[in-house]
Amino acid sequence: MPPNVVLLDAAVHERLLRTSDDFVWPVDSNFQGRFIIDVEFLDLKIYSLNGGEGNSIWPSDCMMQSLATQSTLRCLSRMLDESIHADVTINAADGTLRSHKAILSASSPVFHSMFLHDLKEKESSTINIEDMSLESCTALLSYLYGTIKQEDFWKHRLTLLGAANKYDIADLTDACEDSLLEDINSGNVLERLQEAWLYQLKRLKKGCLMYLFDFGKIYDVRDEINNFFRQADRELMLEMFQELLTGWKPA
Repeated sequence: MPPNVVLLDAAVHERLLRTSDDFVWPVDSNFQGRFIIDVEFLDLKIYSLNGGEGNSIWPSDCMMQSLATQSTLRCLSRMLDESIHADVTINAADGTLRSHKAILSASSPVFHSMFLHDLKEKESSTINIEDMSLESCTALLSYLYGTIKQEDFWKHRLTLLGAANKYDIADLTDACEDSLLEDINSGNVLERLQEAWLYQLKRLKKGCLMYLFDFGKIYDVRDEINNFFRQADRELMLEMFQELLTGWKPA
């Protein structure tokens, strides 16, 4: 009986497989007879006939993570929409919602403190958010559950900014600030500046001041500026004056 001979070839080869002939590899060997060759495919990619990047037939870590994320979001959406095992009631200005203490606590240290200590929210499993409408409260919960739609975020972003500040939700504050920076114009710049000052949003404040002074749009709001100064904080007015002096160059 001939001895068993094992030939090891640890090399990795890349090969384009178009037809069955492409599966044939020549092997140099002095042995005669029948060989059994085990081939391990480290990856198999499918390429378009037009070329371009190939797509692996096996799920990658990123793909699996994406699928897992989508599945999780679907579950969270059902939990919120169907109040599955909901254990807390939120009283908004014009209605009530059901939510989950675990989600709220993980999203906000303020909510976490409510349910951790012997406060009335812990005793009654009820949170009163009477400064927000039912619609804006729904948008807030949709954000916390990761299911908010872009149009709902844009519609309620100023209210969400206030909620983010009140409940110390840092990532929501950043998202609102980024969004408010995107569409500064003459019709909203003074309101945005006031919001930036109120919530200490440095990037938004800088963006508003640049719009007014660096781009000379202060003249576009001259009819509204008097009313703004009557209501604005004294320190904000001083900062605006300093910004004006910095950019002003005598003729």
